[in-house]
Amino acid sequence: MTLSTGRGGGHVANPSEATGRMAGEKRRTRSKSVLLGAVAILTCVTIALVVWRISSSRAKRRPFDAVLRNDRSSALPDKSVESRVEAFCSDCHAMPRADSFPRYAWHDMVRRGYEFYAKSGRNDLDPPSMEQALAYYRSRAPEQLVFPRREDAKTELRARFVVQKLSYAQHADVPPAISHLRWCRLVEGGDHVLLTCDMRRGSVAALDPRRPQGDPEVLARLDNPCRVELCDLDGNGAMDLVVADLGSMPAMDHNRGRVVWLRSTGVAGHYETVVLASGLGRVADVRPVDLNRDGDLDLLVAEFGLRQTGKVFVLRNDAGAGKPPRFVEETLDDRPGAIHVPVLDLNGDGRPDFVALVSQQYEQVDVFINQGNTQFDVHTLWAAPDLTFGSSGIEIVDLDGDGDQDVLYANGDAFDNAFVNPRHGVQWLENRGGLNFAYHRLTDLVGACRASAADIDLDGDLDVIVTAWIPGQVEPANATARPLASLVCLEQKSPGAFARHTLEEDSPFHAALELADFDADGDVDLAVGSHTLSHTRRLPYWLAIWWNQTIRLGE
Repeated sequence: MTLSTGRGGGHVANPSEATGRMAGEKRRTRSKSVLLGAVAILTCVTIALVVWRISSSRAKRRPFDAVLRNDRSSALPDKSVESRVEAFCSDCHAMPRADSFPRYAWHDMVRRGYEFYAKSGRNDLDPPSMEQALAYYRSRAPEQLVFPRREDAKTELRARFVVQKLSYAQHADVPPAISHLRWCRLVEGGDHVLLTCDMRRGSVAALDPRRPQGDPEVLARLDNPCRVELCDLDGNGAMDLVVADLGSMPAMDHNRGRVVWLRSTGVAGHYETVVLASGLGRVADVRPVDLNRDGDLDLLVAEFGLRQTGKVFVLRNDAGAGKPPRFVEETLDDRPGAIHVPVLDLNGDGRPDFVALVSQQYEQVDVFINQGNTQFDVHTLWAAPDLTFGSSGIEIVDLDGDGDQDVLYANGDAFDNAFVNPRHGVQWLENRGGLNFAYHRLTDLVGACRASAADIDLDGDLDVIVTAWIPGQVEPANATARPLASLVCLEQKSPGAFARHTLEEDSPFHAALELADFDADGDVDLAVGSHTLSHTRRLPYWLAIWWNQTIRLGE
């Protein structure tokens, strides 16, 4: 059974016998032309929409700067021009901020923006000239971005760690690209293992960090596995895996993304590979959940895509409980840029809701309240003040221990255009009830990628571990003039109050993080996976385990 998805050319393939063409795909709330226009209008183009890199070498940059000094684009435009620029740039989204990039970057940003607009086919706006838009932004942009150094707390972190760096013969001379880690049992009653997704090797593998000898056991070879989740998808009592297969490591529009079912064969470590959906854009996340409460598992999918591809959709299992899965695709939101779609029951009505982190030109956290029959009411919990915010991940957790679910939110993406931003860091969206979430900034961290909560120091409340991932050489050069924090612990001292402790510097290549008691000694250990670009000079370890040596308070 196949279904063409208008946006990504996607196909849904059922593991059971095909029964005919699917019907009933939901009408998209926005046409593709409008979406293309919205993307194109980023005249002020944001970090997610501009794939641009300028050499960090000052020597190489001088001729370019000289050209800019000779033009008149830094002169203040008059008020009428300002109004046209602001109307044009904010037609479909928030007005981009001039301090998102240093002054030298705006020439290329504006030029690329006008190229996008020309390709969009829109002619319903009255754009200012490119020179006028450039003058608007350069006159307001700082000469350089300022990256304040965040000092650690004066008190020491009570937790202590022994770090074990793991590399394997099968990974020799191949830069690692670990995108996800998951501590779990693959077999009921069996030992826990650490699942890994390596996008460069295309592997989903399992290892026991307590016994690091020998290579990890490869469970499947895919294209670019981004995330893996456990579930019993066919209800036969054996644990299966579902995988979000990105389809490419570079950011691009394509139809190579997939949702893959690794169906347990009943033999330990052996899985049948079943493609459930193909022809998609870049698939970043998949979550098994019975959305319609009919007794079988559906799959909630975040298709990040890029510009012309991307959406949030559900693979609805309409086979019924106890029958082989049969999936129908239903689009829930046609915006590109969805990163994570964690599930929760936010309003306590027994129906599973979910939160979506949507990046690109949106940069917001939305909650989808389940109304039944895969119908959802969408509410924005928080929207970033800047389109270059660089959202990178969320986790649902009761961070302040008050009995409701909050959102832990990291922003530090620099993958698309190799620019970092002083606004990178970690925030907590505190659940105040009634879909009211209060924003709290926890710390600044250039390249913040993953944030996860656990009681690291065994004092009874949740702390936060944050990793940084910077994809190779980035701009502006002054951002990396000193060693950057790459692993940070935010110790919760009292409800909602955190003290910062830098655990590691100068290794910002951690795109994956898992917190669990790997050695069953009563405290929470850390696993961080390395993810580097192929041209990286320094080939880092594949995986590191931070063994927690904390002694319980009072013992």
